[in-house]
Amino acid sequence: MPTGEQINVIPVYYFFVLLVLLVAGPFLLFLKKARSGLSQKFGVIPKEIVLDQDNLKNGIWVHSVSVGEFSAVRPLLEKLNEGYPDIPILVSTTTLTGQTLAKERVGRFARVFYFPFDLPFATGRWLDTLKPALVVIAETELWPGFLSECKKRGIKTVCVNGRMSPKSFKSYERYKLFFGRALRNYSRLGVQSENEAIRYRAVGGSQLPVTITGNMKLDGLGTESGAVVEFLRQEMNVAPGDFVIVAGSTHEGEERAVIESHKGLLRTYKESIASGKPQARPRLIVAPRHPERFEKVVDLVNASGFKAKRFSKKERFSDDSDDIYVLDGLGQLAKYYSLATIAFVGGTIKPVGGHNLLEPYAYSVPTCCGQHVHKTRDIANALTELGALIMVKDAEELAKRMHEFYLDREPARALGEKGRQWINQNQGAVDRTLTLLLDVLATTNGAREIKSIRTNKLPASENSYQRNVATHG
Repeated sequence: MPTGEQINVIPVYYFFVLLVLLVAGPFLLFLKKARSGLSQKFGVIPKEIVLDQDNLKNGIWVHSVSVGEFSAVRPLLEKLNEGYPDIPILVSTTTLTGQTLAKERVGRFARVFYFPFDLPFATGRWLDTLKPALVVIAETELWPGFLSECKKRGIKTVCVNGRMSPKSFKSYERYKLFFGRALRNYSRLGVQSENEAIRYRAVGGSQLPVTITGNMKLDGLGTESGAVVEFLRQEMNVAPGDFVIVAGSTHEGEERAVIESHKGLLRTYKESIASGKPQARPRLIVAPRHPERFEKVVDLVNASGFKAKRFSKKERFSDDSDDIYVLDGLGQLAKYYSLATIAFVGGTIKPVGGHNLLEPYAYSVPTCCGQHVHKTRDIANALTELGALIMVKDAEELAKRMHEFYLDREPARALGEKGRQWINQNQGAVDRTLTLLLDVLATTNGAREIKSIRTNKLPASENSYQRNVATHG
């Protein structure tokens, strides 16, 4: 009787993927967000890539689904290009926002395109055209068909910055006969933490080639220079003493929560002026997570009794306090955290699972969030254990904590410093991940400059992750 490893369930998987596309296809055509890159997703290769395929072969294909994943791998892409400029770099994304950001940030040295649907006629055409030496997939993406097609062609595959949320883990473990086999198609897996390694091995087996490399998002947390921050402050008309809340990656309902909190701070501010003992002027910057909600958030601000000032119109705060700034632009949020006194990270009051909790701490900015942080659980846990993360139950508690920190900034400042110190102590994941990739690349038949790849590996950083790599690699 054949074992689970011998039974080929990929054809059944392909049937279900095709069925879903047939049902969803008509709806995709009517949604601009889903329609973008649709031909490439079905395996239609752009003419310019076909004409240049000889120059692109034997490259490294890096896939990141959207903005968050691309932001994590961007430092890795830049180091690859800097250290090995002769190796072609290919970057795919799934979403329009990810595609836009990738072209803007790495388009000067990488070929950027949409990742195909996980069907053999689509993935096969891309693989046969590009002929990559190595395929790299970021974070949570697991495409069983694509990994199977890579293995058929002898193409090595590596997972980087790997994470498996508790919710995903439950599903993968329940069907580990299928997903475990998919994971075993990876040549190597570089994961963010020991907890992630445990989850991956619980699904893929104890022999799964997992290495703990750390979280590359910690390395990608570059900061703007003091001169740039000061220019931005003047451009925005924000005084050094202002109490600035930056609400980043917000979802439906969360904008209303921070606006209500801002209203409370304004009441206190106006009372302090009337009493002759003025407090700091409150300012609020809101950055919605999804571009399609920009207009809706602008309407909400205006309907709440404020005047919306917009990044897209190059506007700035007025001298009074009755306006709220809407950051309606892609890839801008990290820079604006430099102006913050305190930050709120969205997707956490609304049960989305949370977004990047680390970006504010790059500027020592203390951060508030809701309790729904399952997508970034390890980082949330680490910051909570440090006493650096302010977690609230709901909008009312958010307003209360903001008011406390408005009246006394010192406790918040101390939390921000703790977070920044933790980041400094745990950076180095990009170098470790690059070493992992070069190790695998050196074993491929099509790799270029194999000798230099083998002899010029980057040293691992001396921190706690190095011990984990030695233990679990």
